Amino acid sequence: MLLESFYGTDLRRVFDDARRALGDDVLIVRSSVQKEGSVTRVEVIAARQQDLAALRQRLDPPPPSLPKSTGGRGRSGPFILALVGPTGAGKTTLAAKLALHRSVFAGTKVGIITLDTYRVGALEQMQQYAEVTNLPLEVIYDAREISSTMKRLDDRDVVIVDTPGRSPRAKDANTQWQSLLRAIGPDEVHVVLPATLRPDAVPSIVSALVACRLTHACLTKVDELHDERAIADVAARVELPMRWLADGQSVPDDLHGARNRILGALGVSVPASSSIRAA
Repeated sequence: MLLESFYGTDLRRVFDDARRALGDDVLIVRSSVQKEGSVTRVEVIAARQQDLAALRQRLDPPPPSLPKSTGGRGRSGPFILALVGPTGAGKTTLAAKLALHRSVFAGTKVGIITLDTYRVGALEQMQQYAEVTNLPLEVIYDAREISSTMKRLDDRDVVIVDTPGRSPRAKDANTQWQSLLRAIGPDEVHVVLPATLRPDAVPSIVSALVACRLTHACLTKVDELHDERAIADVAARVELPMRWLADGQSVPDDLHGARNRILGALGVSVPASSSIRAA
C-alpha cells in the first residue's frame, strides 16, 4: 500500500487533488489544517482503495502450518520460524513473547535457537528467558553444529530462531549468519521492524535482508510512537504478510494481532477485539 501526501492552502482543493490523483474512491487516511499567521497550510494523506484491499489481505495470512501432532500439515520435524531485522528492533524479546504467549503456539512444545553470538549481552538475555521459562535453548556458531542441534530439538513442535541485527556495512558477519539461517531452512522468516522507523527507510532494510528469503513482517515498539497512526505508514512499505505486532517489554503480554491495530490506525472500522489467532 502506498500512502500519498497532498498539500495546499484550501482543504477542499487538496481533497480534490487527492481524488484526481488516486480516483473517486480514494481513502482519506488523515488530514490536518494549520494556521501560520494569515496563511493556512493543509496536508491530506490518502490511499487508493485497491491498495487498502491489498493491505487487508496481507494482514490476514493463514496460521503457521504446524506438524501433524498439533493439527498441521503432517511434515516431519518442528515448524521453524526465524526472526531477522536491524539492530535494536527487539527480536530477542519478540522471540520470547512468541514462545510463551498462550494464543500463539498454545499447547505446543517450543524450542529456541540463537545465532546472535555477536552482540554483547544477547546470549545472556536469551539464556535468562530460557531458564525462567524452562525452554530448551541451542546456540549455533558453525554450520557443522546444525544437524546435531536439530536432532536435539526434534521433539519440539515449534522452533524459533533468533538472529543478530547487523549493519548493512558488516558484510562478512551478515553473510555468515545468513548462511547458517539458510542451512537451518526455516518455514517462515519474519523481518522485525520497529514502528519508529522512518517509512522511507523500510524498503532498503527489507532489500538488505533479501538473502534471508523473507516471508512475513512484524512491527515492534509500537508503544514508543507519539501517534499510533504512524504504524500504518511503516506497514504500508513492507509489502509482506503480517500477523503480530508488539507494543512493550512485558513478556509475553505485549504481543497483539496486527490486523485490527493497523487498520484502526488508518481509520478503518474494525471489531473491538485485537486478539491473536491461535496457531
